[in-house]
Amino acid sequence: MAMWSRAAVLKLYCSLLCEGHQLKYTDHEFYLSFVQWKFHKNKDLIRPEDKERQLEKGMFFFQNKLGGLV
Repeated sequence: MAMWSRAAVLKLYCSLLCEGHQLKYTDHEFYLSFVQWKFHKNKDLIRPEDKERQLEKGMFFFQNKLGGLV
């Protein structure tokens, strides 16, 4: 399981945004707004288990080249 930290979340956020510049078949603006919405939606999580689960899902999404099911 991924250890949640503010630095890990920011690194994932920046990585997802940078990777989004290379998308060919998805609208860039749609992708950016989706990533921003997901991070904004999960910013108020309190339980460490929930935070770690969301970080794990984001890392899986990034490691699979922005695809895959969790």
